[in-house]
Amino acid sequence: MFSEVACRMGESRVLYAIAESCPFDALLVKEMKRSVNSLLQLNLKRFRIPQKMTTHYSALDVVKQALELLYEFSPSERNYREAMRTIQVYSEGDQEMLSTLRACFSLITNAVYNAFSGQRHAEALAPDILLLQGIPFKQTELEQAFRFVGVKPPDVMPRSVKTTVFLDNGFEPYRHLLDGELTHEQANIGREEHWAGIIEDTLTKNAGKALIRAGAEHVDQPRSGLEAIITKFRASRTGRLRGRLQKKGITLKVSYRIENINEVFGKT
Repeated sequence: MFSEVACRMGESRVLYAIAESCPFDALLVKEMKRSVNSLLQLNLKRFRIPQKMTTHYSALDVVKQALELLYEFSPSERNYREAMRTIQVYSEGDQEMLSTLRACFSLITNAVYNAFSGQRHAEALAPDILLLQGIPFKQTELEQAFRFVGVKPPDVMPRSVKTTVFLDNGFEPYRHLLDGELTHEQANIGREEHWAGIIEDTLTKNAGKALIRAGAEHVDQPRSGLEAIITKFRASRTGRLRGRLQKKGITLKVSYRIENINEVFGKT
């Protein structure tokens, strides 16, 4: 096996990584659909268009407008603040409305930002092998989740990819997480060990440049001494993938980090 040979020779195969604040997986698609449903359940006649008192926006229209403002030309702090002001205005002082609109906007805008940033970076790396967290999801569900909020669905697979592997295939706790039967912390027990085995097997059987797109908590490493200390002593089920792969002769190299757009441009 490649990993055994590499370990004997002191060599290491590189696995490139994109560390995402909002991983693009089946769970995200489900959460986006839930957010859209939350917006659709709000009072559809709550939001009136200025100077047109007989015409109304739906709550979903308000979020779409906020997204358009944020992504006009390119995301910026100014555009983000304008988007949040729009949500504030249309909530008309209703704190429950404001809370729902903000929560849905925060999730959706970060999902869009991560999805397209990840797509762009993945295409630049041009991998032969693509490893994705989660399990396969229906293309129609992906398209609906983005089109409902007025966004063209991203292309998950770069053209260069010959082999695609979903890391949570065969990992039952992930399915229980999708069904709402487990928390993230519970579902992460044994998860990175499962991933490491799949990654080793995949890289043994396939040649070429390999890329993993996954949550930063799995593939990134602490950026400061303080963060390293906190991570070491925290009872966490994540952040150990790098070490597990290193033992198998695989070096994890983070090529891009995609931050949470809400933390980059403002607090919600």
